[in-house]
Order: sequence, then structure tokens, then C-alpha cells
Amino acid sequence: MGAKICCICGKALLPPEGFGALKDGRVCAACLRKLRPMYPLILSRDKKGNEVRQDPVAELTAAEAAERLKSAVAFIEELRAKYGYHNAVFAVESVTVEKGGLMKPPTCYAVGRVIYGCFEPEDDIRLLHGGGSAGTVLTCVRRVVAGGAGSAMDQGLGGQPCALEFTGKGLACEPGDLIVRD
Repeated sequence: MGAKICCICGKALLPPEGFGALKDGRVCAACLRKLRPMYPLILSRDKKGNEVRQDPVAELTAAEAAERLKSAVAFIEELRAKYGYHNAVFAVESVTVEKGGLMKPPTCYAVGRVIYGCFEPEDDIRLLHGGGSAGTVLTCVRRVVAGGAGSAMDQGLGGQPCALEFTGKGLACEPGDLIVRD
């Protein structure tokens, strides 16, 4: 087994933080978070319904990853300019709505990918839909399972698929919309 240090920055690979695999080494969670918006993780299903993870970071060598890391900040700034300088942007791929009751608003589960930035529970978010904008509070960030929302996560980071959960009456959210945090 290889060394338990990041082949880019030299930090120790600590199990609670996690790490990523490269063709010829491992990368720490901090370096992986910087690379992930450039190389988003793709989750799909095979014919039997099993989850298939495609991780483009795993196709990089340590030298390629270190070189790409040099341009990570510029890449994020280009994305920020493209999307109106929001702190975080989420692209909606599908939406499930659970009806509310008399005193309970409907709950929306927007499944998609964080383009850049970070979403955490209790964040103030805005739904960009059809040229309009509506604000609400993020209730929960969830893992994606079988195209829907699964168990809760601490945060949704740039380049990761996840589901954002929020509630509110009269909120419109459809595939192709953006959810932003300012």
C-alpha cells in the first residue's frame, strides 16, 4: 500500500475527511474539493439499477492534477462571472414535490449538481425560474439515490451531485432552473 499522504500537497490522508484516487496516487479532501468543479462526479444507473460512479479525477495522474490545481481559482472565477457572481450555484435536473397540508407548505426535492460553491442546511437560497426569482431557506442537503433524494449530508460541494430540500408555498422549480446562494 502506498504512502498515506496527498501526492499534491503532502498533507496526511485522514479517514474522517476522506480522499480521492488518482491514476498514480491519492489526493486529500482539500485538493479534491478544488478539483471537483472542473471534474464533476457523475452518478448514473446501469440496466440492473445499480449505481455507477464515474469520477474523472481518477483518470488524472498526480502531475496532471497538480497542474490543473494551479488553474482552479481562475476556473471558479470564470464560473462566477458566467453565473452572475453568486457564492454558490446548483443546476436542477429533476424535482419531486411532496404535498403539504393545511398548515404545512409543500416540500421540494431538487436533484442535480452543485456547479460551484457550497450549500448547507439553513442557507438562504433563491430559485431562479422563468426569469423570476423566489427566496426560501434550504432545509436539508441530501445524497442522490436512484434519481431521488436519500440520506442527509453536511453540505453539497461544487462538482457533486446532491438533492436540495426546501419548503414554501407557491415556489416554482423545474429541470433546467438554477438555485443560488448569495
